[in-house]
Amino acid sequence: MECFEEDGREFVDWYYSERSRPRYVLGAFGSDSDIPVAMMHLIPMIMRFNGRKVKVCFVSGVCTKPEYRGRGICGSLFDRAFEYMDKKGYEASVLQPFDTAFYERFGYKTFIWHNVISLSDERLNAIVRTTEQIKPTPWRLYKLYKRAMEGKSGCTIRSARYFRSFIHEYSLPGAILICTEYGCCAGYAEGESGGTFRATELFYTDGADPLALLPQGFSSLYFPLPVESPVPEGCTGSIVPFSMIKPIRASSGLFTGLSYGFDRY
Repeated sequence: MECFEEDGREFVDWYYSERSRPRYVLGAFGSDSDIPVAMMHLIPMIMRFNGRKVKVCFVSGVCTKPEYRGRGICGSLFDRAFEYMDKKGYEASVLQPFDTAFYERFGYKTFIWHNVISLSDERLNAIVRTTEQIKPTPWRLYKLYKRAMEGKSGCTIRSARYFRSFIHEYSLPGAILICTEYGCCAGYAEGESGGTFRATELFYTDGADPLALLPQGFSSLYFPLPVESPVPEGCTGSIVPFSMIKPIRASSGLFTGLSYGFDRY
């Protein structure tokens, strides 16, 4: 909470109970204390590259207590983390950066970009919605996600069990989850009622209109699309880095010629 106060207590409690595990946490401690001064989470994942399932380690929750920053502690943690990943047989490590230059120092390179699309509520209200919302269930979201990511490289392999946790996450205060038979949108409201909505998840089947999955009642909305997708008429886009990767074990052709999917974890 000291380093990620903006996440809120409810999200942190959810994260530790459903996304991470004690055995995934790598910590650095002061020589005369059992209180951690820095940490990162090393979460196992399976991703698909060029049609092959690949064991990767997702790094998250990287943080150092403010008074201990600038001492190289984080670099030492990454050195230890890479040794662990190699020992456990991970082929690569991925993360979502707050600052790409910071992680480039440890050998990570951006491999997924998002085109973050913005639109006004007026533009959204002009959309004709022909599909009703349906109740999101783990199995329904799993099938939607699997269809949306079919054949794409650089995407995470997810299960119905994952989507049980997903539904819990987007039931937290400030979160919004929309599901139709063609796709899913999930994200967080910011500010007062009628303020900003930022989608953190948006996946849908071919031919579906992503704008029809967005919630109404916000003065501004932002959502991610793959960089190869066209910007919808009446919207503006800004290309930003989303995921970075560092190979742990050499794999010929693993990261070349890819058409990337997009997801949060």
